[in-house]
Amino acid sequence: MSKSRLQLKANTAKRFREFSKKNNSNQSETLDLILDFFEKNNLSPFETLVPSKVSLEQLIKKRIDAVIAILKNIEKTQTKPGLLMLELLMEGRSVPKVEVGKKEKISTSKEKSLEQLKLEITRLQDLVEATNKDLEYLLQHVEIKGNTFGADYLKLNIPRSELERIKIAIKHKT
Repeated sequence: MSKSRLQLKANTAKRFREFSKKNNSNQSETLDLILDFFEKNNLSPFETLVPSKVSLEQLIKKRIDAVIAILKNIEKTQTKPGLLMLELLMEGRSVPKVEVGKKEKISTSKEKSLEQLKLEITRLQDLVEATNKDLEYLLQHVEIKGNTFGADYLKLNIPRSELERIKIAIKHKT
């Protein structure tokens, strides 16, 4: 194996030697690994990383927060008033008018039968359960990837078809 010399500034050579030593590798192996990394990942040290790689974690957190907000809204505007109506009907009392939103109000039990309310609550519970399962599935398939040359990022390790299915499911639920 022949050796060759590179002309580097003294402080750059010193940094490279320290980096090699820190990673328990000789200088040739370290330089080969660095070059392989850039080539395999189609990266250039002269360009900045694509923002989507860096901000994937923030994007996922925003989506999770949005799902949580939707679930809280469903619970606040649909599940709790429906449950209140069921409890009142079971006790045999009339339903007081309860303020749900700015303009929405729940009136007496004449509008919806007990059976319809049960079906609606069951449907909403199934929707929440399905959304929770989708969220749990996504979280189970997120991997934290360490990045030697920048911030760590999250990788969603599922097939594209599965991601498309989840997107479509979420659109249909809202």
